[in-house]
Amino acid sequence: MQIKKTYLLFLIIGATGLLYFFIKNWVSIKNILSPFFVSALIAYLLNPMVKFFNSKGFSIFLSILLVFLIVASGILFFSFYIVPLLINEFIALLQMIPFYAEEIQKLLIQLKFNYLSYLPPQVEKVLDKNLGSLNNAFTYHIDSAFKSVITILKDAVDIIIIPIVTFYFLKDKKVFKEEIERILPQKYSTKFFNILKKIDKILSKYLRAQIYISTFVAIFTMIGLSLIKVKYAFLIGVLAGILNIIPYVGPILSIIPTVLIGLLDSLTKGFWALIICLLVQQVENAFITPKIMSDSVGLHPVTVIFSLIAGGELFGIWGLLLSVPIVAMIKAIVIEIFIEK
Repeated sequence: MQIKKTYLLFLIIGATGLLYFFIKNWVSIKNILSPFFVSALIAYLLNPMVKFFNSKGFSIFLSILLVFLIVASGILFFSFYIVPLLINEFIALLQMIPFYAEEIQKLLIQLKFNYLSYLPPQVEKVLDKNLGSLNNAFTYHIDSAFKSVITILKDAVDIIIIPIVTFYFLKDKKVFKEEIERILPQKYSTKFFNILKKIDKILSKYLRAQIYISTFVAIFTMIGLSLIKVKYAFLIGVLAGILNIIPYVGPILSIIPTVLIGLLDSLTKGFWALIICLLVQQVENAFITPKIMSDSVGLHPVTVIFSLIAGGELFGIWGLLLSVPIVAMIKAIVIEIFIEK
């Protein structure tokens, strides 16, 4: 009993020290590990395609090359046909920011005098203060988004490293598994691979669901906004699809710029833009999400919201995107180790 307590004490001290080290050196660790993390994620997503070609008689090496060729063709297609459309609309939006900022200011002034003049002076004062800062906030966030795109483009070295590491992750996955089996004792090895199977089940369902749902939201938002002739419909549709990956919060964030751009043309267009966004979200929530997602992460909504808040606060955009599946995986690990026998 005493030995177990001593072992547990050392384990807690070691885990605490390791956690402190990670937190203190998080920026350096993130820069070192991010290409390997991205490579592992890409390898995980491409592995089903590699297994498919391998099952048809192709060697593992040739299967990987075929998958890389398909992915490269897809990237080239997007680069020549999709990306230029996005860039053109993004540049057009940036050029119109001064005009839109002025129009937003006019809208806010009109809103204040037409609809807020009947409010108590204290409430009107607070609203006036916040509405006055909205213009600066709008310009600031657009500028930040542009700078973020530039920062991402500067990380060109990862574009070279990631495909190489991804190739070896796909090619030598059996070698990695054999090494783990050799290092770990048999009883721990079985438990470890049981955990990996559960994680794989959760993650694969979650990723597939998010891809299908986000594609649906992007396409139908784009079509709906194009029908009512909202500017930058293609860019907004892609943005809506990407933001939809963030549960609960993402759909709301995508509605705001859509309605705002619609309102800058006319009140009617802003109203119909809102209706289209809500309609797409309602169809997704009522029919698409339950059928595809099927409670893939197995988390209570309160847990999901808490995970999003904590992930966003600690790790920014990556925390928002990955916090839900990570918490679901931690839950699966805890159940496997401490609950299931």
